[in-house]
Amino acid sequence: LSFLDVADFIVDAHLGGGVLLNALLFYVVRRFSRSSVGTYKNLLATFAAYDVFLSLLHLALQPAAVITGTTFGVVTDTKYEDRKLTSIYCACFTVPFALMNIHFIYRFWSVRSPHLIALFSSPKFVALISMWPIAEFVVWYLLCFYALTGDVDEVGTRILRDEYARRYGKVLNDGWIVMNYWEHGFSPRLFSAMLAFDVIIFASFTGAISLGILTFYHIRKSEKISTQAHALQRTLFIAVCAQTFVPLVFVYVPYYCVINFAFFNIPFTFVDDAWMRMTACFPAWDAVIIIMLIRDYRDGLLSMFRKKKAVSMKETTWRTVSTVV
Repeated sequence: LSFLDVADFIVDAHLGGGVLLNALLFYVVRRFSRSSVGTYKNLLATFAAYDVFLSLLHLALQPAAVITGTTFGVVTDTKYEDRKLTSIYCACFTVPFALMNIHFIYRFWSVRSPHLIALFSSPKFVALISMWPIAEFVVWYLLCFYALTGDVDEVGTRILRDEYARRYGKVLNDGWIVMNYWEHGFSPRLFSAMLAFDVIIFASFTGAISLGILTFYHIRKSEKISTQAHALQRTLFIAVCAQTFVPLVFVYVPYYCVINFAFFNIPFTFVDDAWMRMTACFPAWDAVIIIMLIRDYRDGLLSMFRKKKAVSMKETTWRTVSTVV
């Protein structure tokens, strides 16, 4: 087995784990959340459901990224070979950026302006704030599909197609989104697209850091909440920070590297291979962190298996007694 074969096996395991673990997380969030968690459980459940979707999307589209020289591209391996599908895939993985910031807004309001938390129970407000991840998806999709290139006969597409065939032994003629930065000298169009991608990434992460710092500050300074409420706020804050670290490592950094390295001709050839594999692993670890850090969910999940074990033992005992009788 080659290193890539082992890596692909690990990725497939993570994708399966992403579906299973996030489905379990969705259940335990709905089943074992305390009333004190409030509507925050809806955000956690939304994140879990979306992570299931991301894992299934990756399995269905089988994406790959290729960098060769100053040319970078992404393609999805489906029978349709459609640039729209590739653009949709890339855009879908930006939605967690927005969801992460919504989590931080909730946590910040819960300690700084608790009266605003009621807004998360308002259908109008939920619809309004849902426009944030939707808008981020739409902007990223439009940039991928319209600002980037990828026609079948383009020089950049041919370069990437040949490199993909060399690596994976398969020819994908269409479905590419391409950034061939220096094909005809400096390209203002592609440079502007790169800057737009970078702005979205940095704005999302800067917003999360700012809200995180403010939330931590107000948790430390808060004197109007009980010790139990303070402990809950601290636990949930740690959980959302850890949950932010996962997309930072598995999504933010890889996205930034593959978008920018080709422009500067940085010769890290493993980055493109690593990118798709890292994004595939992100949903599974997202679920693991929440389950491990929030005791109610961890204990709730364990109690499910204990009950099954107890029921199994009772059935075994009954059968043994029946046999003896």
